[in-house]
Amino acid sequence: MKEGWERKELPISLDLKQMNELIKPVFPGKRVTAAERIGTGFSNSNYKIHLEGSAEPFVVRLFRGDGQIADKELAIAQLVRRSVPVADFIYADTSCSTFNKPWAVLEWKKGFLLRDLFRTGTLQDIVSAAASAGSVLANIHAYTFPESGFFGKDLKINHPLNMDGERFLSFIEECLHNQCGQWLGEEMTQAVWSFCGTYGSLLSESRETPVLVHSDFNGLNILMQHGSTGCSVSAVLDWEDAFAWSRHADIANMLRYEEDGSTFEQHFIRAYQEQGAVLEDNWKLLSKLEDLVALCDMLNNSTMDTPNRMRDLQRLIATTVRSY
Repeated sequence: MKEGWERKELPISLDLKQMNELIKPVFPGKRVTAAERIGTGFSNSNYKIHLEGSAEPFVVRLFRGDGQIADKELAIAQLVRRSVPVADFIYADTSCSTFNKPWAVLEWKKGFLLRDLFRTGTLQDIVSAAASAGSVLANIHAYTFPESGFFGKDLKINHPLNMDGERFLSFIEECLHNQCGQWLGEEMTQAVWSFCGTYGSLLSESRETPVLVHSDFNGLNILMQHGSTGCSVSAVLDWEDAFAWSRHADIANMLRYEEDGSTFEQHFIRAYQEQGAVLEDNWKLLSKLEDLVALCDMLNNSTMDTPNRMRDLQRLIATTVRSY
């Protein structure tokens, strides 16, 4: 699961003195006694901080970009917090007036990554975690939008975008004629194009209502906790890439590294549907098509400086087109 992937940007480093200057407006009179970089993200930077006289830690999140990502994450947290476990924002500064990056302080959510559960969990842990993740994703997808596209202020769609069969083929073709095709090689490039030509029209036939899509819903962004009934989601993290889109994109992301028909997949999909979410009969194929867009785009933006990322994407693309 993105094992060993290289960051495209170096994380932001702050020492204790800089951290104390940063959090002055949030916790006046309080001193940061310890700060450690946390998380598995590849763009933003997160620190767990401890304050003098406070038992509970907090998270300081430093955002890439000009504040739009921070504004979006804050708006989404406020929108979904009653039905989806997320970290509440305590403070946010997107002005870049006190620091050269937008930043925020969030509550600390206890838990461990779903990724780690995949590595060491029991069968019962996997079953309960899958069911919880499926239910949570159904709650996320309960938020619908009149059109698909990218969010502007207050989660209004300011850049409409629709991925029908024609646009899908056009996008894939452009990727295959650029870096993506170069990294795949001629034989696999032809296999991808054949797969897309055979099934791409299905995207035009789908009548899915656009929903809130996390866009990176996987074991690296889902915190779990143990309870009396097994493992459950304690928080969904990192909403920086969220937009209004097809539910299949999140489903594909969650199942990207799963064997077809795995125990996790079965319980994840069952819980998703039991929560009231409706899937088309060919949901798995539609998910593969949506994921191919993401995989080809990421490979198209890979370089010789990101060999681990490149090899993983090559393998995932090959697995996708050979599955049908």
